[in-house]
Amino acid sequence: MDSQILRGGFRIAFIVLALALLTLPFQPQGSAEFVVTVLAAVVGGVFLLGIAILARIANPPLPHDKRRRKD
Repeated sequence: MDSQILRGGFRIAFIVLALALLTLPFQPQGSAEFVVTVLAAVVGGVFLLGIAILARIANPPLPHDKRRRKD
């Protein structure tokens, strides 16, 4: 998967999650706005987790180079 797409998705997910968490304390509990803000935070968190998993699968870690090991 293209790294630019993953980076853009990560930024969008982080913005959604951050804005939802920033506005959450200012919403009255039990109101419709509070529920929508909590749902936005959940969606942002799930989207962020999904992007992180996709990035991990698309870019496996490099193998360890045993020749450069200092004993």
